[in-house]
Amino acid sequence: MDGTIPRARLAEVLTQMRTLSEQYRLAVANVFHAGDGNLHPLILYDANKPARVERAEAFGADILKLCVEVGGVLTGEHRGSASKSATVMGTMFD
Repeated sequence: MDGTIPRARLAEVLTQMRTLSEQYRLAVANVFHAGDGNLHPLILYDANKPARVERAEAFGADILKLCVEVGGVLTGEHRGSASKSATVMGTMFD
């Protein structure tokens, strides 16, 4: 999943992502090119446990919604991002 945010909001977004991580009880590694404000969060979960997969997908959707809420966009920079972000695409154009 990929989202771009205004660079000035990076600290705020990372703080909110930590809160979401605690809420979903899943770890997240924040990989990004901060100079561009481009986020590539890696949600860590056991794919052999369906409940964790569902939580990871909901967590990812919330991260993408957060990107849009702070004035960012969904980028689809990496393959597969477009299908993952389809559930929140409407948020970007509301």
